[in-house]
Amino acid sequence: MTPDDRDAEVDAAVVAAFVARVAEVAPRLAGDDAVRAELGGRAAAVLRVVHARLRGMPMPATPAGPDVGGARARTGVHPAESLRAAGLLFREALPPLAAAHPELPAERVAVVLHEVIDTLVLPAAVSYVDVLLARLSDANRDERRRVARDLHDSTSHGIGAAMQGVDLALHLLASGRTPDVDRLRTTRQVLLDTLNEVRSMATRLRDVVGPRSLGQALQEYLDFAVPAGREVSFTDAGEHAHPLPAHVKEESYLIIREAVRNSLLHAAGATRLEVDVEVAEGRLRATVADDGSGFDPSAVDGSRTVGLASMQERAEGLGGSVLLQAGPGGVRLALTVPLPVAA
Repeated sequence: MTPDDRDAEVDAAVVAAFVARVAEVAPRLAGDDAVRAELGGRAAAVLRVVHARLRGMPMPATPAGPDVGGARARTGVHPAESLRAAGLLFREALPPLAAAHPELPAERVAVVLHEVIDTLVLPAAVSYVDVLLARLSDANRDERRRVARDLHDSTSHGIGAAMQGVDLALHLLASGRTPDVDRLRTTRQVLLDTLNEVRSMATRLRDVVGPRSLGQALQEYLDFAVPAGREVSFTDAGEHAHPLPAHVKEESYLIIREAVRNSLLHAAGATRLEVDVEVAEGRLRATVADDGSGFDPSAVDGSRTVGLASMQERAEGLGGSVLLQAGPGGVRLALTVPLPVAA
């Protein structure tokens, strides 16, 4: 048997063992036949390069594969799964490789194997981050567009209506007539409503969680934003015992706040709003639900679908997900975010 034949035999056994066990450490990666096949192909490519480096031979050509990191980000697979799969490949490959190269110290085989795996993992990590940064940029752009739309649709119209009332009062005064007091009161109310809308937009733009807990920040927002007459139920469990990382608090707050805002703006006939946050079993779970008339997600206008897309992108940036359920009995949005495991 030639060295190449022996290498191929070793590689086949390692790849088979790796693919068979990858579900134990990376269940989301192993849940798709095509992804498992891709993992097996990448593992085989790693082993070929390791054999060549250990023997001092030219590096074998490796065909350009897919943008693995980008694909993982787009499908919501956290990079921790890829890292665990890489660790499994190292453990499965090291003993057979060391046995196949008895002329070299096992430490040398381990170093080369580790370096070759790193050459695949690091570029994937970079492309993963690039996709997430692009998503965050899109989410921020959508937020700016929404603020611009609110300024145009609400604030500018309110100021315009108030200006008409003021102009009319000035015209009446200039002609020696008394302005209509009721109309002036209406104009004043329009200005007050517009001022409150501007304050609300300013709060949304600057609001961050900071040193507060997620629960505290949400409670304060609900106290400020929910109008009189809407019953609100808010529960917050587990965060005191399991404090959230700052980036999880900030992004989760933006997602939940957007869901609350959508309910307040669009839930026709709603009398109740329920917001629940729970930190347990290594996950943050939050729901926002109302008892309004509901809606058909496929038939709503762009303003609401943009908000949902922004929430989904922020959740995926945390390795989590957003699930929307809408029907005649109301709307329920559920956020799930896996939390980093403490070292």
